[in-house]
Amino acid sequence: MSSHSLKISVITPVYNGETMIKDCMASVLHQTYQNKEHVIVDGLSSDNTAEVVTSTKTEFVKLISEKDKGIYDAFNKGISLASGDIICFLSADDMYAHEHVFQSIADIFHKQPGLSMVYGDIIYVDRDDLSKVVRYWKSSPFKPGLFKKGWMAPNTGLFIRKDLFTKYGLFNLNLKMASDYELQFRFFEKYKLQSVYVHNLIVRMRSGGVSNSSLRNIYKSLAECYTALRQQKIRFPFIYIINTLIYRFRQTNIPDEIKQLNHKQVEVLLKNR
Repeated sequence: MSSHSLKISVITPVYNGETMIKDCMASVLHQTYQNKEHVIVDGLSSDNTAEVVTSTKTEFVKLISEKDKGIYDAFNKGISLASGDIICFLSADDMYAHEHVFQSIADIFHKQPGLSMVYGDIIYVDRDDLSKVVRYWKSSPFKPGLFKKGWMAPNTGLFIRKDLFTKYGLFNLNLKMASDYELQFRFFEKYKLQSVYVHNLIVRMRSGGVSNSSLRNIYKSLAECYTALRQQKIRFPFIYIINTLIYRFRQTNIPDEIKQLNHKQVEVLLKNR
């Protein structure tokens, strides 16, 4: 069985994203790996998002447009609609860092059939200047106990076998801002599913996501992380939260070589629009 036999499904939740969804779709379309699909879950946008998607969609794209209960409900809907072997998540205003991301991920899954998850690094860029890097989320290989040190894999840089959602559960809709944290805690820390970290840029995220858009939202997100840890019967969850803040702060240190590399990649992406 070749790596090309593995189908990758990208799930993108969107609401009123007509100005940015094209870049997101283009970054999936231009992946050199062809066995893919892009499941776009539109929360019944009041702008022209659905029309933009419909006018630019290819055979790789599935679109559902209906009311939902938020981003994690959209994720769960996308998982149920996806036909791929591997699931990943990409926000409507984000893009893959280069056109070979899928191929590199598929090759790893192919070489290790028992592997559950593969993940890599992401960068945050200025919303209006894609060549300006504002945060570098450099991850690391997972070891049991890392969540206590504030660790978490970048959600948009994470690729998961679809059958794991059936076996270990979907996103928890009772959590509005930290369900990705709770799901990762289950998959990595609780069930200790096998994972591989690749030291490679996976996604370019525009800054200003919901959980990071204000001090209030950061507080609410961390409070939900605390709740999720309590639900998992973790003792002294406050230690996890303090270390999570420290872990996020360290992501503001951006190596010069990353800044330069990202600038070149932005130029390539813009040419492919």
